[in-house]
Amino acid sequence: MADHIASLKRVIESWHRADADGVLAELHDDVTWNNSGGLKPPIQGKAQMAKTLEAMKGRLKNNRWRLFDVAQVGDTVWMEGVDEFDTIDGTRVAIPYCGILNYEGGKIRHWREYFEGRLQEEQIAGKGVRATVDAMLDRPAV
Repeated sequence: MADHIASLKRVIESWHRADADGVLAELHDDVTWNNSGGLKPPIQGKAQMAKTLEAMKGRLKNNRWRLFDVAQVGDTVWMEGVDEFDTIDGTRVAIPYCGILNYEGGKIRHWREYFEGRLQEEQIAGKGVRATVDAMLDRPAV
């Protein structure tokens, strides 16, 4: 069985370096990314994903994305983690999330993330990270 968790870790390591090409290397050409838990339409295809990643890079000062739990069964990976970063203006954002990756041909074909979008909106608006969120994130990454 393919080690899709290793692929996910390569995605995370690439994103820590703001290396969009490294992320894209792990994605299927016809990737679908539901990165808003259904709030917004999914990102479709590698070309749209490349544009999205480049736009995201331009808004981030750094990235501390990490996983707390991860499991693989067949071609599916489940993950729990935090998307944590500072924006260019220094605003800290920390969003706990869960996600599911479906692999096809060794590449991520379907990527679904579930999180509370209102927390992200609050934090980007400068209201800070709630203590309840920090308490959830105070544990070792895998």
